[in-house]
Amino acid sequence: MLGFEVTGPYLSALLMSLGALCIFIWGVLSGAFHGADDAATRFYEREAENDNAKHTGE
Repeated sequence: MLGFEVTGPYLSALLMSLGALCIFIWGVLSGAFHGADDAATRFYEREAENDNAKHTGE
């Protein structure tokens, strides 16, 4: 059987990947990502309004 020096890093990476996947699934199911685009959309709309105000004021 292979030693821990060979299988250890793969096992650690697998466990960390599974942990990250579980956290991601928990976040999706709990609604943590609901409305994540709202801040970006508000920022874009304000920038568009500012650009329109600059162009109409010139």
